[in-house]
Amino acid sequence: MKKTLLFCLMLVLKVSYAQTNVDQLLELGIQNAQRFSTDYFAPGGEVLVNSMSNGWYKSAEVKKLWRFEVGFVGNLSFVREEKQSFILNTAEYDGVAFRDGLPSQEVANAFGGNRGDIVVVLDGGLEVTLPDGIGGQEVNIAPTGFLQGSIGFSRSTEIKARFLPKIAVRENTEVFLYGLAVQHELTDWIFSWKRLPFRFSGLIGYTNVRGFYDFTADSETEGSDQEIRLKSNSWLVSGIISTKFSKVNLYGGFGFYTGNSTADVLGSYEVQSGPLASQTVVDPISVDNKTSGLKATLGVNVKLGFFRANLDYTLQNYQNLSIGMNFGW
Repeated sequence: MKKTLLFCLMLVLKVSYAQTNVDQLLELGIQNAQRFSTDYFAPGGEVLVNSMSNGWYKSAEVKKLWRFEVGFVGNLSFVREEKQSFILNTAEYDGVAFRDGLPSQEVANAFGGNRGDIVVVLDGGLEVTLPDGIGGQEVNIAPTGFLQGSIGFSRSTEIKARFLPKIAVRENTEVFLYGLAVQHELTDWIFSWKRLPFRFSGLIGYTNVRGFYDFTADSETEGSDQEIRLKSNSWLVSGIISTKFSKVNLYGGFGFYTGNSTADVLGSYEVQSGPLASQTVVDPISVDNKTSGLKATLGVNVKLGFFRANLDYTLQNYQNLSIGMNFGW
């Protein structure tokens, strides 16, 4: 299974979750399953939005009319320890208690790992083991990668696009990405600014990620059309500053990102135990995570003929290291 792209990783998280835990969660009841899934996937949605807001720029200078470049952008988002778990308070659930009698307990989310089995007991005595994160272990780094290009569109304006064609992560699984951005150089607005050793510009960018997984054949729960659909949207508005040297330049940015990530568990499920025993439920779970915040970036850009490379580090909710390699004219 390919795990070199964050959105692939996020889909894999939901795939593994679907294969082993959808039936267990439905044993908790719809409201309890929805509540747990929201907390379980929250950091995954946040990381996806954070990561997709990176890699849009490597200089405040925009390209001249019809000048262009194409290349690859890769990101590494870092998941802090406190983002690998959440506090499950049984008072927020209906008819659920920990087997050891504690009223609340720290449990793993999609990026975490429980220290031993954590079991909850439903009214009636049914026991359900809560899921670990992906692979049953902690995830500290989440990678992403995509193709990206840019072209000078008009005076002081550059259009950028990022894309990953629809690919099969595994059987019955697909992911797809696209994004657009506009960068406008502000240095040209005021003549005196042209004499400064820096350039200034502004950028607005949008990225959309979609994923699909049909797990009907792998499900342990009888039913039909069982699938997960993932959709994520990320926006970035940023100011950019960079130096004016010919080969090696420093650049930085300060901006605001926002977005949301939605995962829907669709299809019909014939639940065998718990509050929904002997019932068929349809489209039982929908998780929507929203996040936003400020970010600051500092990086270096190298230009050698037609080849360009850049490396930057971003301070944000999930800190990020980004690298780009491009060819252009």
